Amino acid sequence: MKTKFNFTQATLANLATPTQQIKHYIVRDSNQRGLILMVNYGGTKTFYFRAKQKHKKVMFKIGDFPYLDVETARNKAFMLYKNIKNGEYTATKQQIMTLSELFYNEYLPKYAKVFKKETSWHENERIFNTHFNSLKDKQLNDISRINIDDWHKNIGKNNGIYIANRCLALIRHMLNMAINWGFITTNNATHIKQFKETARDRFLQPDEIHNFITALNMAKNKQFKHFILLLLFTGQRKSNILSLKWENINFHNNIMYLPDTKNNQPQQIPLTQQAINVFNDIGIREKGWVFPSKDSKSGHLQNPKRCWQQLLKIAHIENLRMHDLRRTLGSYQAIIGSSMNIIGKSLGHKSLQSTAVYARLSLAPVRDSMQKATDEILKY
Repeated sequence: MKTKFNFTQATLANLATPTQQIKHYIVRDSNQRGLILMVNYGGTKTFYFRAKQKHKKVMFKIGDFPYLDVETARNKAFMLYKNIKNGEYTATKQQIMTLSELFYNEYLPKYAKVFKKETSWHENERIFNTHFNSLKDKQLNDISRINIDDWHKNIGKNNGIYIANRCLALIRHMLNMAINWGFITTNNATHIKQFKETARDRFLQPDEIHNFITALNMAKNKQFKHFILLLLFTGQRKSNILSLKWENINFHNNIMYLPDTKNNQPQQIPLTQQAINVFNDIGIREKGWVFPSKDSKSGHLQNPKRCWQQLLKIAHIENLRMHDLRRTLGSYQAIIGSSMNIIGKSLGHKSLQSTAVYARLSLAPVRDSMQKATDEILKY
């Protein structure tokens, strides 16, 4: 397809919609210098004026096609080009925007806080404040592919591949939104290769459980003890247990209702007798949080990292995260031969792909099956 041709209403109307992989493409008008049209995945078409001013690229959104016709777009582009040539045009703040200004003035208030959960955009903010120092003061047009690639690799080397990939995903989405808002025309983070991640399969091993429970029973902080036991007995994410309310517990049917989950779907989780015993031990069944806190803005207990580290030290257990308790329940379900459907339902997984990791953890029933088959072979 030609990228430069004479714009007409008909030719622009008939432009093909880009695929999801391409996201967008740009065509230029051969009749008016600086006039371009960006065609986005989804079918939207937008006129921009693009030129150089004092050796720096500037871009200005003119309007959306077909609501703005070709001749009107050409006239606006001509006036902008004329002003630049006469030295009368000054780039706006948007056109010389830094990555930090994009994040705090545009991305955070106009997208993240509108469409993401509070925990998600808070995490975006934490990641940006912690890992974007080398890029945040650069103007958007000055952030090259090499800049992003070197930055991503440096984070992977110093902080780990998982957080490096989270950072790459964030800047990639920020720059995509900057394109949609008309601040830039290309996303230099698009083709940066992510580090290959391996799904974590750590869970409490049989020889660790006794020490873990013993150390937990020694904990002076009863609220922490109850919280950890519920993580272990329900297999739910810590955010769901931390924000649990008494009104979400149905003691008649022994069901825990989670109105707001990671996959944006409410879930009902059956409670075992051990989980019911924990709630009974807490004792308070009033309205409000199951784990209230006077020291947090949310009003409920926050991530008890210090208590967790002390617990692991006393139990002599290494490399165990609170999220691994969720994996522990699923792993032992797999070990006793539960189906992937049942495991996924109990953990609130949206798809079997999320549960697939437990298939390779359930070696005991696999080994048992192989042993029985081998015994059968050797009978003859």
